[in-house]
Amino acid sequence: MIKNVVLDIGGVLVNYHTLDYYTSRGYSEEAARELVKVTMESPYWAQNDIGLMPNDWILGKMKSLNPSLSDEIEKSLRRQAGIVTRREESKDWIETIRKQGCRVLVLSNFSWTALRDCPDAMDFLGENMGGTGKTGAYGVISEGILSCAVHTVKPYPAIYAHLLTRYGLIPEETVFVDDTQVNLDGARVYGIHTILFQSREQVLRELSEAAEAARSDPSGRAFT
Repeated sequence: MIKNVVLDIGGVLVNYHTLDYYTSRGYSEEAARELVKVTMESPYWAQNDIGLMPNDWILGKMKSLNPSLSDEIEKSLRRQAGIVTRREESKDWIETIRKQGCRVLVLSNFSWTALRDCPDAMDFLGENMGGTGKTGAYGVISEGILSCAVHTVKPYPAIYAHLLTRYGLIPEETVFVDDTQVNLDGARVYGIHTILFQSREQVLRELSEAAEAARSDPSGRAFT
């Protein structure tokens, strides 16, 4: 039986912007593609989400990949307003899952910078987790793990272990929803059920199917 639903944030609860983050700031598509390459696609991007290295160090490493873009990197990433934006339907979706009898948590690779600079997008996340939502309010999640707080990221095993241990979750009673398959693969190592996010309706349908499968197969093996 599924009792816990764990949701990713970027691409699931909020819109996460890459190329369009830069084009919306007035850069040409060519320049934006190069900026994506040396920032979001670089080996240093994950350091934002791990939350250990100073921002100056991260930006410096990115600038070293293409010194001609140093000013653009500085202006775009010193503050990151707009890198994630609000999905109006997220709070209603969270409550719909809760009405199915599930506890709702988050598990996300997320940086302190994005959390600070995108408060409007984070109104579904409780204040205790750095969001703007009031604990106990409609559609607000106050339980879960952000990578920057535990200094490890998906799909490394430690982040799933943090989640299970901190909240006393039983893997066979838990489903993780993410839009990236490798992150789901990491969860499945622990026996956590997974759903690859495509749409809210698809996730609700698969959760309903899982509940039905659990009634006929209490072992949980019916959930794929």
